[in-house]
Amino acid sequence: MKVKVCVGSNCTLLGSMNILDQIDDLKDIIREDADNYSDEELEVEAIKCLGFCKKTKENVAPIVVVDKEPIFNATSQTVMEKIVNKLRK
Repeated sequence: MKVKVCVGSNCTLLGSMNILDQIDDLKDIIREDADNYSDEELEVEAIKCLGFCKKTKENVAPIVVVDKEPIFNATSQTVMEKIVNKLRK
């Protein structure tokens, strides 16, 4: 599973670094409880800017993309739920 977290200035100001930290913690939890999760590797990438803010006038930051599915106004909770639901056996 590929997760991209925007770390552009707007997304960073609105919490994307916290989301990155939470994903790192989740990776540890998944590793410790491997029996309940698929073997699919969780790849996390910090992207300077995903460009979604420039394509809309709405406030969409922070933005996280999980397997090509964007999450607008992302929170740690919504991102963790999406990842866990996709990786849980």
